[in-house]
Amino acid sequence: MEQKKSLTLNGITGLNFLFIINSAFMIGVSIYLTNHFYDTLYPTKLGGAGSLCNLSNFFNCDAATYSKLASLAGVPIAFFGMMMGLLFLFTSLMPSAEMEKTASALSKYNFIGCIALFIFSLGSLGSLCPFCTVYYVLSGFAFFLLWKFGENSWVPSIKGLGVWGALVLVGAFFMFEHTKGKEDKKSKLNTDIVEQYRKLPSMGDPDQESPYKIHMATKTFSEAPIRISVFSDFECPFCKVVAEQMPELARRYGNKINIQYFFYPLDNKCNANIKGRFHANACDAAMLAACDEKKFPELHDEIFANQEKLKSGVLVEIANKHDLKGCFDNTELTNKVITAINQGTKFNLKSTPTIIVNGKKIEGTIPSNQFFAIFDDILSGAK
Repeated sequence: MEQKKSLTLNGITGLNFLFIINSAFMIGVSIYLTNHFYDTLYPTKLGGAGSLCNLSNFFNCDAATYSKLASLAGVPIAFFGMMMGLLFLFTSLMPSAEMEKTASALSKYNFIGCIALFIFSLGSLGSLCPFCTVYYVLSGFAFFLLWKFGENSWVPSIKGLGVWGALVLVGAFFMFEHTKGKEDKKSKLNTDIVEQYRKLPSMGDPDQESPYKIHMATKTFSEAPIRISVFSDFECPFCKVVAEQMPELARRYGNKINIQYFFYPLDNKCNANIKGRFHANACDAAMLAACDEKKFPELHDEIFANQEKLKSGVLVEIANKHDLKGCFDNTELTNKVITAINQGTKFNLKSTPTIIVNGKKIEGTIPSNQFFAIFDDILSGAK
């Protein structure tokens, strides 16, 4: 009688050991992505922290973290990846026919879900999350091991599915409560954020006022009680987040706030402070935005709105749409962009976005409600 094939029921074989290691990596990657979700959306420090997952405009975690599929009913989707890895690990270390059948079936649905998320990332987000992609590969390998060497099933056992499902529901409930707690703490964090802002050294506003304005409440930049200088890169995902925050800030503090923009492309084509071309379209995007000072706010919004498509020649399309000629090979415009870049020298810029609020440097971005707290405190002090 032919022995029924199994990946986990024959002890710690070489293949089962690979399955265990693969499962552990799935858990580790999922834990990192869960932490990144909370660190990004619920920061506890002033300014965004750097991330191992943000490699470039295309390979970054931020686009996925800010997307509508980042969580399900307040539970980070990475949590479900962690639970899948735990299922595989549990199946290897405490094997049973029911659990292997369940793991085999769920590995298929999990991998199908990974393929769908991969397509969504490429098609809708125009980027790939490196750690997510690692998880997709690990999921594919788990599926392959169970399909090739384990019990090949599309239907989980009722017992195995019940045990795993109960654990997922319990875990999801605690994750939901954790997220809810994070939301509740947002307002409490504001007091701490204001204190952090107050302790930042005052470096002063940029030495030269930028001709590129997002919002002006007064004729000159220095006259407003709230003054924001944004050093930004059109291919930086976090910069897009900041760009989308600016209209909200302008609406809320309309007659009390001035917002000016400084180009800081992470591209050595025009930025001598950068060693490589991390964002190969950033200088061209800056040249286009600098092409017409009067149209800058509109160009700024349109370029960021098309951030994922910049490689497809969309910059030329935007230039033609606005009847702008000679933007990309213009010595005068190049000098304007370089002048803006040089304004960042006194602030020792290390990353984008960098936001100067009344002379104090904030690296990265923070949620709008924390900006509100800082601005309200500034206005209170001005009174």
